[in-house]
Amino acid sequence: MKNIDWHLLTREFLEGMFLSQQELADRCNVSQQSISNWKNRTRNPGIYAKKAMVELAEKEGVDLSKYETDSTRDAITRYLEKNKGRELVRIFELYQKMTRSDRNKLLKYANSLAR
Repeated sequence: MKNIDWHLLTREFLEGMFLSQQELADRCNVSQQSISNWKNRTRNPGIYAKKAMVELAEKEGVDLSKYETDSTRDAITRYLEKNKGRELVRIFELYQKMTRSDRNKLLKYANSLAR
């Protein structure tokens, strides 16, 4: 099984498919509290729940490749979550100092992450 961001996949099921936590819990044969833990990044699903989630995703036509982890992206996301506003200001300051070529490389990379 590929490295999946179980938090994002859980949120997709809850918000994108309009399932309640209890409905998802029933489909994965776990407690509602387990779903809450996955949603809040407190814990990840166990092996059997992961298999159930993958099967549900396949059944519902969810593209699992969108939920594969990217260690670089994840590190940047965690950093920004911790440092929010002041770091965004710093990022924009650094962006302004970059050459046009480097800006284009950065934007191309950011665009590839957004897909």
